[in-house]
Amino acid sequence: MTDIVSAIEEDIVLNRVHPKERLVEEDLMQRFAGKRHVVRQALFQLENAGLVERIKNRGAFVKSYTPEEVEGIYVMRELLEEAAADRIPMPAPPALIEALTAIQSRHSAAVESGDLRAVFHQNIAFHRTLFAACGNEYLSDTINEFAQKAHAIRFIGTTDRQSILLARDEHLAMIDALERQDRTELHRLCYQHLQPSKERYLHLYRLREGG
Repeated sequence: MTDIVSAIEEDIVLNRVHPKERLVEEDLMQRFAGKRHVVRQALFQLENAGLVERIKNRGAFVKSYTPEEVEGIYVMRELLEEAAADRIPMPAPPALIEALTAIQSRHSAAVESGDLRAVFHQNIAFHRTLFAACGNEYLSDTINEFAQKAHAIRFIGTTDRQSILLARDEHLAMIDALERQDRTELHRLCYQHLQPSKERYLHLYRLREGG
């Protein structure tokens, strides 16, 4: 079931399926050679993560967040990430810099080669490693939960070349801020890093809804 959840999550983030698009159980059963109850359990898990919406008598659909919901999610992300950035030790442990640099090397290589799947997974690894350094497991877990909710919002930025390049550059700048012990700059970068995906989603939502 974990494989099904991960595959559908990738489909959403990499823009293979779109907000409000129906996820047909029979198609998923055939694709994953799975039984109906396994597919349904995967869809329930995706619903709990905020990526799928189940509508009675209609089925499961890729979650389409309203502008108000998007603003609410991103306010939470900003607050949580600010709190974590406050708690990352400075000077940063050499092991943290080493880990982030290694992850970012893989992320940059994926950006260069155009491997969007690897870009997605290395991006997750970078942020989980960064915020885990705050030392508060409850805080970092909650950051991860809200980041996952945002996958249905961030999808366009994951496949847009300029957005990917910007994210890469901001990751490198975050590592630099840690090395220079510049917490103010780290705060600024964490906030700035969140804004483009939110603004793109809201822009596309208005176009789609005729607003």
